[in-house]
Amino acid sequence: MTKNQRPIDGHAVSKYFSEPEESTVDMPGPVGVKNSPFESVRELFQYAYENPGRKLVFPRTSLFALSSDEQSKQDEVLIVKNLAKGDPYLAVPPTLLAAVAQQDVDHRAVQRILELVVVALAENRVFEQVVRRLASNSPETALTAQDISALAEERAHEALGLKKSSEVMSAQRQRLRVNAVITFELFQILREQWTEDQFVKDMATLIWRTSPSTRISKGTAALLATAKNTEALGRLSRHFEQHNGRAKRATADALAQRAFQERRAEHAESARKTLATELDASRAQIADLEQTLDSLGRELRRERSNRAVDKSHHVDDYEALRTLIIRRLTAQVELLSDGLHALRHGSTQVAEEFVDRALNAIDTEVTRLKDTSGGTQ
Repeated sequence: MTKNQRPIDGHAVSKYFSEPEESTVDMPGPVGVKNSPFESVRELFQYAYENPGRKLVFPRTSLFALSSDEQSKQDEVLIVKNLAKGDPYLAVPPTLLAAVAQQDVDHRAVQRILELVVVALAENRVFEQVVRRLASNSPETALTAQDISALAEERAHEALGLKKSSEVMSAQRQRLRVNAVITFELFQILREQWTEDQFVKDMATLIWRTSPSTRISKGTAALLATAKNTEALGRLSRHFEQHNGRAKRATADALAQRAFQERRAEHAESARKTLATELDASRAQIADLEQTLDSLGRELRRERSNRAVDKSHHVDDYEALRTLIIRRLTAQVELLSDGLHALRHGSTQVAEEFVDRALNAIDTEVTRLKDTSGGTQ
């Protein structure tokens, strides 16, 4: 049950129905007085079936006075079964349940009446195969008003004791269907406290339904203008006004939510475009960086290759220079050795010549090395 739904009270339910011929039970005396037309649940059912289709009106206190002991329950079942067989149109259950609902009381007598109504419904072919589901009150096997309406349409000929569905007149089928649906609705309300929204929705869909029209017909206008039960019309009008108000508020909320979501979508789209632009710029920057990195990589590899070649050349140059210097120094060492030998033997002039030649050679080599800055010639 949502916050906009509320349980419907039994008294309010009874006001939604048309005003059939009443069977008024006048009980002016206190509870349990001898002049009461019925003092037990069994007598109530007998009275209702003796007046099929007529509205029952009795004081609320009469429900508290109804007796139903364990010894009489089996007799009540047998009596109700026999009485129900004479009510193929299900005329009694809706009037009986409406009378109980109008009192709006929660009493053990009400529970017993509901149990016996189930017994009565089991005798009708419309409810025969689904009465266990109706009595079980299980969400997994719950019945709907649409189920009951369809069953009444389908099994009308069986309920009325006819062989073929084509033998049932439209008015007969409609009468049975309406009584079956109303019985189901009232039974569910008395047992489960259905919401007013659920009740009015089912009744408007399956009982009060009319052909859609943009203009009100004369017959409809006359029916509304001469309706005796203005309280029922007022309650129904207020219900639809409230329902319409809730629908308008829901529509306004939905429109506001849609506008909010549209704004969010616009902001999200704007953010998406901004991020897409930034992403494209980042991708372009990444591409440039990758290109630069690739270029630097190629340059590095080229430099590494060049350095390897240079290193090889330097090694070769070093070895050539080393060989040349060793060879020339060796020659100068020989000259100096010869000069030293000549000096030791008193040949000063010869020694000076050898030393002079060696110094000139060494000086020449030093000058050449300075000129080449470390290179070779």
